[in-house]
Amino acid sequence: MEKKQKKINKYASRSQMVEDIITWNDFYGPATKEAAYKERFAEIHARLLHSDGAKFPLAAFIQKHKLSAVEVFLLLRVSALDTLRLVSVPLYKITTLLQDAQIIGTRTEAMRILLDRQSALFTAGVLGIARGCIELKHNFLSAPATTRKKTVKKRTLSPLRVLKELNKYVIGQEAAKKQLVAGVFEHLAKCAHAKKGETFTKSNIFISGPTGCGKTYLCQCLAKILNIPFIHADASQYTQTGYSGLNVSDILTPLLSQCKEKGKLPVAIVFVDEIDKLRANTERWGVSSTNVQMEFLRLLEAKTVLLEQRLLGRTTTEVDISQVLFVAGGAFENLLVRHDAGKDIGFTKAPAVYGKTLTADDYIQAGMVPELMGRFTYLVQLSGLEKDELRRILLNPYHGPFQQYKDLLKSQQELLPELVEQMVDAAYERRLGARGLQQQVGRLFQEQFLQQSVQIEI
Repeated sequence: MEKKQKKINKYASRSQMVEDIITWNDFYGPATKEAAYKERFAEIHARLLHSDGAKFPLAAFIQKHKLSAVEVFLLLRVSALDTLRLVSVPLYKITTLLQDAQIIGTRTEAMRILLDRQSALFTAGVLGIARGCIELKHNFLSAPATTRKKTVKKRTLSPLRVLKELNKYVIGQEAAKKQLVAGVFEHLAKCAHAKKGETFTKSNIFISGPTGCGKTYLCQCLAKILNIPFIHADASQYTQTGYSGLNVSDILTPLLSQCKEKGKLPVAIVFVDEIDKLRANTERWGVSSTNVQMEFLRLLEAKTVLLEQRLLGRTTTEVDISQVLFVAGGAFENLLVRHDAGKDIGFTKAPAVYGKTLTADDYIQAGMVPELMGRFTYLVQLSGLEKDELRRILLNPYHGPFQQYKDLLKSQQELLPELVEQMVDAAYERRLGARGLQQQVGRLFQEQFLQQSVQIEI
């Protein structure tokens, strides 16, 4: 009895117990005998079972929930890793935990504890699964956090300042940039007022324009300037609910890891590209494109949706998507041909340009569902890039294709005026927009890449 009391007094100090647990956590290795590892764990386990819970909350938790040896082992391993500033244990490292747990108990029992959401560690709110990792919700080994009020940083954004910054990266498309910035700031204003309890109808944006004119790049740059998440999705990948393939709501799954409020997605821009591939009266994999458009319609008008996570099994989470701004974009080549201002020249055709401002009726005639078009407040129309704009894009010092290659190769090479004109003419004739310039510059630097060595991690 006296020996037991001595042990209790020895480990009554919380700091000493924590130090021993962390040391034990790093004790196991290839050269360590399983018997020695098991003996050291049994010693710590005994201390926890006989320690004073008032002085050491971990002991009180183990005693209250009557945790088995394997449950205590897994809790200590994850807690010690978290104390060593490894915030969470990725799921691909679970195998290591299971192998170590075999020494204490059985692999089957350890797997049940980690996979079963109804096990004691999960129901007690100590462990959780998020972002592909087993996370510790409460660490008994960490020092208690001081109660301080969190300072929320607020930024005052000016539309004109954002537009000025956007002009550095995006050449031309002046009217489209103003429309897009106005639409995004209207959405931000509604989100700010919604926190005060007011309700508003969401204003989504619809963008059309020929390939290579900068639809995706424009939204991407705007999200970067505003420092908000940006998700790019290809509409042609999604199918109707109940069919094999991705559901429309899966677009929002990447935003789950960036939630600042539980059950509410953050302010973000979701760009749904290739929306014109879902025109009516067409089928993809036996699924009517009109039905897929209706799936997008339900997503646009919904306030909350059920998102499916595939981590350890399938789980569904209901989240608020009122702060997510949806932007749909497509080339709509059929409208380009209809409103083409160019004329046939021999066997070639002049680059297509819009002959008039497109309306919602034009998109409906092109195959879009009227109900879906009614959910877009802003109809932004981009035009094909002219030679002067292509030239400015090529030589843009901020994010031009030539500057990107120079920075990548740390080259001091400059373009001759004759070569600039050749690249611009080639991109203009092929009607590929800025993508055509990227191809031309890539060919120019391909010989230098063959001589460049790159160090990669394997």
